[in-house]
Amino acid sequence: MSEEEKAQMPPVSELVKFNSITDFIEYIDKEISDLRSKLGELLRRLEGTKAKAMLINKFESLVSELAKSAGQPAAGAGSWEINLGMTKVIVNPTPKQELDALVAVVKSYQERVVLLERLKKSLEPLTRLSEVEVTLEVVFENTIPTKIFIRM
Repeated sequence: MSEEEKAQMPPVSELVKFNSITDFIEYIDKEISDLRSKLGELLRRLEGTKAKAMLINKFESLVSELAKSAGQPAAGAGSWEINLGMTKVIVNPTPKQELDALVAVVKSYQERVVLLERLKKSLEPLTRLSEVEVTLEVVFENTIPTKIFIRM
């Protein structure tokens, strides 16, 4: 999906109720922890894919040089793309295609962790409200809290 297509998509919004500031902060902590765990898995996969991509690029380069020296055209990759609406289906992805996708996902996770950590820090003054019984309703847009309604 291109950046332009992403920009055209409406944000996914939801309203979630929390029984206290502490519950909301714990939710943010859990989200950060889950994201870091998934990010670690993705980074390990990214490293493996990067190594594979480098080996295949080297191999393809060597084969291409051999083919040229023999006066033959180099063989093409066995990958192809199909566009189905806003979704791109990649059959037999090349390591570079997979690497590019993983890098984009890792970057997105990293940005979300940073955003949630900043949000948590900015919410620190609200922790004083934990002495009073309040409920919160939080508006999330694309999984990021954008508005907080506090009620006594």
